[in-house]
Amino acid sequence: MQKNNHLLRTVGFWGLVAMCINAVVGSGVFLLPYESYVLLGPFSLWAPLLFAVPVFILVLCFAEAASHFEQPGGAYLYARAAFGDFVGFETGWMNWLARVTSLASLSNAFVVALGLLLPAVTSGWPRATIIVAMIAILAAIHFAGVRYGAASIYVLTLGKLIPLLGFILVALAAWKTNPFPGSFVFPSPETKWIDAALFMLFAYAGFENVAVPAGEFKNPRRDLPLALLAGTLAVAVLYVLAQLAAMSALGDLSQSETPIASAAAAVIGPAGAIIVTVGALLSMAGTNSGTMLEGSRMLYALSLGRRLGPLSYIHPRFHTPGVAIIVHALLALAFALPGSFRQLALLSAVARLATYLVTCLAVLRLRTLNEGFRTPGRIVPLFGLLVSLLFVVNLDRRKIFAAGVALAVGGVIYWASRPTAEGSTRC
Repeated sequence: MQKNNHLLRTVGFWGLVAMCINAVVGSGVFLLPYESYVLLGPFSLWAPLLFAVPVFILVLCFAEAASHFEQPGGAYLYARAAFGDFVGFETGWMNWLARVTSLASLSNAFVVALGLLLPAVTSGWPRATIIVAMIAILAAIHFAGVRYGAASIYVLTLGKLIPLLGFILVALAAWKTNPFPGSFVFPSPETKWIDAALFMLFAYAGFENVAVPAGEFKNPRRDLPLALLAGTLAVAVLYVLAQLAAMSALGDLSQSETPIASAAAAVIGPAGAIIVTVGALLSMAGTNSGTMLEGSRMLYALSLGRRLGPLSYIHPRFHTPGVAIIVHALLALAFALPGSFRQLALLSAVARLATYLVTCLAVLRLRTLNEGFRTPGRIVPLFGLLVSLLFVVNLDRRKIFAAGVALAVGGVIYWASRPTAEGSTRC
């Protein structure tokens, strides 16, 4: 390994805000109005706002935890500092699994969305070619330097937001129907509130990974907490407006599984649906670019001070963890080519639970490390813990089994890699 090489700190506050927005706003915003309407009916107009509250509690916990560290690793570092090397490694391992399976699942979703414009690409060698090309191009960009990787995230974030914001403005200006009167009717007693909560919370997921590449941020302890809060607030406003715009354009959103595209067609015409579909493609590409950055840096962080081969190698010219990027991309391909969006999204969702739960538990112990961003008292970490447990207690047997297998594999890798003396004393 090249000991004299190091990561470059190039990403500032506004870059972190863009990364937070990009990490959360993936393909979900284009499907969110349909899913929430099916679960809650007209009351779903308030769902993005209502469920933003527990999400913001989780974000506050991650913001406080992030204020203690300047190194890469995110939740891995938080868990390691609070509960020791083994818990830290298992948390980082599950976080990385969530990243690699998310990259694989959204690569499949990209092909499905592209199939709305080019039906022939959804199967066979065209599908495989597109998946390989997407992951290879993103890996090459991030290998060439964090400046280029961050720039791809900024460009694709704009690419996903411009069509979506354009649709919102046009739909609200047209105001074909007024969804407010019906939205005050409370859902029936049979409403599956737990399902709605889980869906909406996962729609806001992704913020927990922004801190993983902290070694390449200019001032992570100062900038990360505020960027997480500002980015999540911006996403909440976007989700609320998208729900309002879609309901004003279509009324009954349960009639279309692609509500934003259908609503755009209703107020703009066929060209509107095409523009929104292109926005969805850019959205998934942007999220995948962020996942390539975050996932490879988590793999790099896990390798530091451990016997995991060349994963901690930093390229002397590009100052990026080149081997970790290549390994992350190859394993994502191994998942993506034989898999499907739904199966891989399920595994990604289960794997991220460890990140939420352990970080909320760690916050109070991390307060003894140094001064930093602070949430008031103990109430925020405790509420964050309750929100995290909401995910866990609603796992079915299949998901629990998948999580158990993943943790067991992580445990084997932990003991086989045996931390070196340097790694066992590293904070």
